[in-house]
Amino acid sequence: MKTQFKIKGMALAASAMALVLAGPASADVLDLEGKTVTLVHNASPGGATGLSAQVLADAWSKTMAGNPTVVVQSVAGGALTKGIDHVMEARPNGLTLGYLAWQGTTRILDPEPLQIPFEDFGTIAGIGGSNFIVHTRTDIGGGLEGREDFADLESLKVGGYSPKMTQGMQVAAGLDLLGIDWSYVSGMFGDGPLYAALQRGEIEAYPATTTQYIAELEDGPIAEGTTMAVWQMGPYLEDGTMKRDPALGDVPTILEYIEAATGAAPEGPMWDVIDFHARASAPVNWIVVAPPGTPEEHLQMLRESFDAAVMTPEYLEAATKVYGSEPNIVHAEGMSQIISEVQSTPEEIKDAMRGLVDRMEQ
Repeated sequence: MKTQFKIKGMALAASAMALVLAGPASADVLDLEGKTVTLVHNASPGGATGLSAQVLADAWSKTMAGNPTVVVQSVAGGALTKGIDHVMEARPNGLTLGYLAWQGTTRILDPEPLQIPFEDFGTIAGIGGSNFIVHTRTDIGGGLEGREDFADLESLKVGGYSPKMTQGMQVAAGLDLLGIDWSYVSGMFGDGPLYAALQRGEIEAYPATTTQYIAELEDGPIAEGTTMAVWQMGPYLEDGTMKRDPALGDVPTILEYIEAATGAAPEGPMWDVIDFHARASAPVNWIVVAPPGTPEEHLQMLRESFDAAVMTPEYLEAATKVYGSEPNIVHAEGMSQIISEVQSTPEEIKDAMRGLVDRMEQ
């Protein structure tokens, strides 16, 4: 999937540069020369969302028609909805764009009045960061000498951001498929608080980012043998296999691990939940959008200039430092397909996710 998007991106990058060099914009490409465009994100300042938004802003200002100044603004709160609403309600005058942690695959569980019509935005693209691993202590059960011993655990206490954290939901579903009883502790927002809780013994495992694996875990507690990476979770590739992040070495995917542990390919409602998030959530952590009503010609310029920006060596180098691995770029057509798939999620998958959330909240 990544290769497909990037090949397409090369052609679009050339188109974008041609657009920038072509001279005056058409009537429906809004004039941004000498102006400031605000790229709004919906998380607190300083985290991966804010840092990666700034990396994009720096690159995009050089390819966007008119070469405007692009600044980043945090509009946090409301379980990420304040920033989304801010962009949704902004004037479609070209001066506001969104870089939004969308969590669309779990927002469909919200009551109908609270659901967000992502399809109403002017969709530009989506960006995915790194895979996640299941990071666990090795002094649990009878002691874990190899990752295959993890499947023999009777119970496990898992930590996560919230019951609607997609990776936490995937971990819980995977434990069900392995026959491991689990409990869930939420309210730890980020790798640092989760790892601290693991060290204190408040939890025994959690979904960790590749960024943390590279920066802190691989040469630290994992090398020392006090913790281990059990499996990794990411998007599907074009050939139908789940992405293995090269930075994670020989860590198997969740599908590979469950097949090896049980001797059979996983199936049933819990696998459907894992599969759904791998298809619709794992490829995209952030959705890049324009306010509803943005002129189509201006949207096309934004899409092409975005595609050009994310293909530059400067962007890829800076983004890889933030994410821990090269970002997964989903262009406008692919992002629109993901939004459409999420909005039409079968009720049986929603019911399976609601059941997991209910258990995680106990």
